[in-house]
Amino acid sequence: MNNFYRKFVNKGKSLAKSKDLRWDLSFDLEGRVPKSERWDLADICGLATPPYFWLSTLGNDAKALKIFNFLCGVGGESSISPGPMSDHWRDFYQAALLNELLIKRNKPNHALVNIGRSLRIIATCAGSEAPWELTPKTVQSAYNVALLLGSSGKVAANIIMVIRTLIDSLHISNRSPLEKFCTAYEGQEDSAINVSELKQGNNNYRNTSKVRFELSERKGSAKLPEEKAFWELVRIVFTEKPNTFVDSIRFLQIKLAIISGFRVGENVLLPVDWCRWVEHLTGDREVLAEKGGIARSLYIRHFAEKQAVDVNVMGVTLFESIQNVPLIFEDVVLETLSEAERLTKPLREKLRLQVATGRLLPELLPDALAPAWDIYSRLSGALSISNSSLPQNLVSKYKETFDPSYLDKIREYQIREISISGVSKNCAKYFNRLPVTIRRESGEPFTGNIDWKNAFIHVSDAESLIRSSMPTKLPETKSFLINEGGRLSPEALMFLMPIRAIVEERSGGILDVNRYFSVGRASTADLHLQLGAQANNIFSRYGHSDEDRSLRLNTHSLRHLQNAELFRLGVADTIITKRFNRRSVAQSYIYDHRSLAEDLAHIDLPKGADSMAPRAQETLQMIMAKRIRGPIVDEFLKIQEEMGDDEAFKYLSAEADGLHATPFGFCVNSFTIDPCPKHLECYDCRHLTRSGIPEEQQRLEKLKQRMVDVVNVIEAKPIAHRNIGWQNQLKHAQSRLESLEKIIETAPLEHPFPDGKDLYSAVENKYGTSVIDAPKTRRPE
Repeated sequence: MNNFYRKFVNKGKSLAKSKDLRWDLSFDLEGRVPKSERWDLADICGLATPPYFWLSTLGNDAKALKIFNFLCGVGGESSISPGPMSDHWRDFYQAALLNELLIKRNKPNHALVNIGRSLRIIATCAGSEAPWELTPKTVQSAYNVALLLGSSGKVAANIIMVIRTLIDSLHISNRSPLEKFCTAYEGQEDSAINVSELKQGNNNYRNTSKVRFELSERKGSAKLPEEKAFWELVRIVFTEKPNTFVDSIRFLQIKLAIISGFRVGENVLLPVDWCRWVEHLTGDREVLAEKGGIARSLYIRHFAEKQAVDVNVMGVTLFESIQNVPLIFEDVVLETLSEAERLTKPLREKLRLQVATGRLLPELLPDALAPAWDIYSRLSGALSISNSSLPQNLVSKYKETFDPSYLDKIREYQIREISISGVSKNCAKYFNRLPVTIRRESGEPFTGNIDWKNAFIHVSDAESLIRSSMPTKLPETKSFLINEGGRLSPEALMFLMPIRAIVEERSGGILDVNRYFSVGRASTADLHLQLGAQANNIFSRYGHSDEDRSLRLNTHSLRHLQNAELFRLGVADTIITKRFNRRSVAQSYIYDHRSLAEDLAHIDLPKGADSMAPRAQETLQMIMAKRIRGPIVDEFLKIQEEMGDDEAFKYLSAEADGLHATPFGFCVNSFTIDPCPKHLECYDCRHLTRSGIPEEQQRLEKLKQRMVDVVNVIEAKPIAHRNIGWQNQLKHAQSRLESLEKIIETAPLEHPFPDGKDLYSAVENKYGTSVIDAPKTRRPE
């Protein structure tokens, strides 16, 4: 054992002690930790739960073990059996989780999935090797097992990350560095390609200065929503009628995401008290509208993520902030969030009572008897409590507006039908599989057959049943810490959802939200799943065509889109940074997806440059943006420093009369077209125009002499070596020489090749697959 490992584990034990966590956890033969001893990683961070993230196993990774044994069999080595990790790997694993949560302040999901699982895979392949004894062979084995665990390359990329950031950087292994041994076995090179592409994509995501070879090429365009998916999503949420109550909430969340660009976590934690109006006054305290300005502006109060002060000694806290709503979006935002507040009002009232009383059915007295069908309706959310069908006229009216008053009318109809057709058979099925006592109206338990019309359940028994048999349906009543003090109760959130509302699909899309007991907040996972991470999503349910129904969209791409649009419109980077609650302007440029042409459009030229030719101005913009390098740029900067702007602009007008992109960067030796698909092929282009500047004539004469020398060198080659290649070289050089002679003979402002080829390639006709590059006339159908 080395000192680096010992210090790391001791630090982990110290962190566990500070959180009153048991270090030496119990586990069975396969490494499973009993529920009573599991660590709740979300609670350790101070996050409100659910969702829960449990340290539930200290065993080998089962899927990795299966693949590892297969590879051992191929190599003629002995396999290993399922079981817990060794003592030293368990200590290292637990210390690593606490290091991620309490030192690095990362989220539980990242600690458990990206870090924790990777360590378990490495431990599985290490066998009897302790962490400080880790060998290159084991590292390579773990990497190749990870390659076979998923087609995306994400698991293998995580292995590389853990080796680099934990094993190597902390000197845990005596043989570090080991990252270089994360290489594919022979025959698995194709699988490793995805890892390389994933790594390259991540690097490009952060590399905002990536060289672009065409004016129309975007930085990190893969991070923007695909055009068709974006417009189909807009069409769905703004024109389609949601089929269910839950989908109606999702539509409103997506509308807000498109308009605000909130992170998905900020979206789901939007407070119901969101609206903030700011009155605009002059310095004399007069209403600005009376002076021709704007009277007031709308702001969205929300809780910003990834802030420097969103963690204190008690854990993760909510950091309150506001975001301005552009005037064109004010009506949409007001309508969207007012509708969300209306829809969630019954859920909010239910959750408020649950939080205040600590009970699950607070509207009923705890010692009261309630009809079994009533308890069934409250626990399942079902409106079909009789054997009669739901009244379709009321169902249709409810689905039009999701007005909760129609739910009361449907329920009253169903209660009347009980006396005629009896209690729904689903009620009996529901309680027959649950440990609950069914009683008579007198309170005595039923013996034998149960008359469900006259069956009752003790309210306290129903609440005990929920806690013991339905732990995943418990309402989310835990409050949130607020950065400036105090707590936020969950009913104060805007987007509340019925938890596990399966009944919506089973009863024609009708859930009795007025009575359903299980209320929680909207989750980030739900939005991810509904926009593409599962087969049954928003697109598959509401898409027009088969192609539309197969679309997917990353929730975070909407944030990238709005950032890019603000940059494209010339909004100051400081304003963009403030709007999205970032700590530095540099963070905003990670979301800058402008093309080079759009970058240049927002660079102001200095005084005196307006008399330059348009192409020379564009070249000057590129020099100012530090987008191009070369001898002409160096000479321009030297002349500017020694002789002033006017002489420098004259020089640039002569040397850079256009913009030409090459595969090697941006060339300023011959700028003629915008951009040219034929690199340096201006010699026969009809768009070429003489400027009449004396320096240009001098440069052309020099170029002609060079071309003459080239022709002479080619012609001097021995006859024995004059093959087809020699003929092509001579023909190419002679044609260029002829073109140069014609250019030199052309008068100023005349075209040397009026009948020449058209080598022009318009930028506006070249667009990619992102929504930003769509034709300007594109609109949702």
